[in-house]
Amino acid sequence: MNIHTEPEDGKNPVLELIKESEKYLNLNYYLIDDPDIMKAIEERVSHKVNVRIIIDGQPYEGSNHSTMEALRKTGAQVNLSPSRFDNAEVFDHAKYIYNEKRFLIGTMNMTDAAFRNNREYFIIGDERKIHKSLSSIFESDWKGERAGEVDRKDLIVSPDSENRILGILRDGKKLFIETEELGNDKVILDALKMKGNKLKMILPSSLSSEDVNNAEELMNNGAKIRVMPADKLYMHAKMIHTGKFVFIGSQNFSSTSLLKNREVGVMAKKFGAKKVFAKTFKEDWKNSENISRKMRRDAKS
Repeated sequence: MNIHTEPEDGKNPVLELIKESEKYLNLNYYLIDDPDIMKAIEERVSHKVNVRIIIDGQPYEGSNHSTMEALRKTGAQVNLSPSRFDNAEVFDHAKYIYNEKRFLIGTMNMTDAAFRNNREYFIIGDERKIHKSLSSIFESDWKGERAGEVDRKDLIVSPDSENRILGILRDGKKLFIETEELGNDKVILDALKMKGNKLKMILPSSLSSEDVNNAEELMNNGAKIRVMPADKLYMHAKMIHTGKFVFIGSQNFSSTSLLKNREVGVMAKKFGAKKVFAKTFKEDWKNSENISRKMRRDAKS
């Protein structure tokens, strides 16, 4: 597996994966609107590559139907996510690509902000079992069917990923976490609380009042929590480093994300991968700030 960070690595690793596709290319993304990505897709279609795309129909930001039409103009086949993931409360929030050679699983949408302004991570690999599992999930979602049982040893897939994430949190002697949302999943919050001063977490500075209050409760139990100023980076990543392994994926720490959405994440266990995540977290920790008194006051008002 090759580890990539954004915004440092830019679009080229993604564009290279798209451009190497000779037979087929399948993408499942919450949002796709980056013009360079769309141009690369169109170019592959022109070379007779079978390109299929699944996107969420009703993302948090609004309707994706105009994006769907733009994607169809590339010549790709485009489906909205299955109906069970396509409503105002539940989403197809996955972020992965695969072709006949390799796969990409990450935290970022295919948007300009993801490559330019956000802290994001993604993994590109060719492990056969992971590739086969992604293919099984995609084909089921493409048809609107249940994915059923697939090999999920290294993949963590929602719906029903709460227990796997919980296991990661409990297993880690120390936890280094970067996440966009602290979330509302009580089981997860209780597990984080139990870590006490073994937990270090970086959140975005645009925290909700609920997240600020939950963060304060964790800090009262010894956790060290900081926020990333938006003028430096938007903390969109979803990363858990336990020391033994690293998880990245599309999952936030919310009940909807873990129990209902379509989400895909992956475990990285090799020393080189862990080193990259640890180095990036250390740099982000230096660039982040304490939760301000104003944020705490505003959350309580």
